[in-house]
Amino acid sequence: MDINRIAQIICSVAESENKELSDIAQEGIFHMPELAFAYECGKAIIKESKSIFGETTVEWCRECDLKNGGPTDLVFKLDSGYIVAIEFKLRDTTTAYQNDIEKLGRIKEEKCIRLFCALVDVFKHQLPDDGRQAHIECLANYQVKPLHKVTFDTKQSRYVKPVSCVACVWEVGQSL
Repeated sequence: MDINRIAQIICSVAESENKELSDIAQEGIFHMPELAFAYECGKAIIKESKSIFGETTVEWCRECDLKNGGPTDLVFKLDSGYIVAIEFKLRDTTTAYQNDIEKLGRIKEEKCIRLFCALVDVFKHQLPDDGRQAHIECLANYQVKPLHKVTFDTKQSRYVKPVSCVACVWEVGQSL
């Protein structure tokens, strides 16, 4: 299974949606609702399912109940018994990021790959990290390993100062 390819696809979708929204709405990626972004990532991943998962049958589930404290944004269920669970956050706080990582950690299935994606809004003078990425990568009791990060300029109307998007995907290990 190629989880690095999944991470690359997610970051690529963020960049392409940012460009499209810039052209049609004069806003960037943060104009897009979180679940719409998860859906677009799901479509892009399932299109490459054979090369990513190595299996012919992959079930794509949106907002799937894995009995871990609320629906998981995006899940792929494989014939081999493995599942890939992905949580997404767009422009949020360290507390919200940590809550999703803890939710992923509560998934009981042994054959589970847990991924967390955050599209982080960072002021240009704070690049590459305003502290939110470092915070979750150092969470006590969790193994949070960066898989892929991409930074790009984005349009937004929330702040006066220019903002970049840092699209990040991490693998979340089981709680320690």
